[in-house]
Amino acid sequence: MTKPFVILLRNHQAGGRAAIDLFTRTAAAQRDRSYGAELERLLAEAREDLAFNERVMRRLGVPPFRALVVAARVGERLGRLKPNGHLVRRAPLSDVIELEGLIATVSVKVAGWEAAQVAGELLEGELAELEGLIQRGHSQTERLTEMHRTAAADVLGARRS
Repeated sequence: MTKPFVILLRNHQAGGRAAIDLFTRTAAAQRDRSYGAELERLLAEAREDLAFNERVMRRLGVPPFRALVVAARVGERLGRLKPNGHLVRRAPLSDVIELEGLIATVSVKVAGWEAAQVAGELLEGELAELEGLIQRGHSQTERLTEMHRTAAADVLGARRS
């Protein structure tokens, strides 16, 4: 197994853990929106996606890089400190920004899986499963993009007279 593939697995495992944190926070904060239940489904899918990465790591004997996992999760939490025009309560724009973060996260995940496909390290069954996960990742991006459009229209849409 090549060192770059080990690094890819570890990076995506750490990113996947941070993504679960972001999905969890976003789903909880936006549960009352029309797409709240869909965010919960996406959270469950993100957990399954991470589980795939961790199964491959275990099979190949690749231990997690704990410092990287912690750094990614701390980075996700620090991202909450962005200036949003509100000091104490949640800003309406947070819904839009969190969905943008999730769209970016899913895009990175899919890109990593596409790289893993050509690495020559996965078993035939893993490659088949990965193909399904890639397709689902594209679906996740489409669903998140639609949610983003809805949230942006609610928050940024032109005022009607």
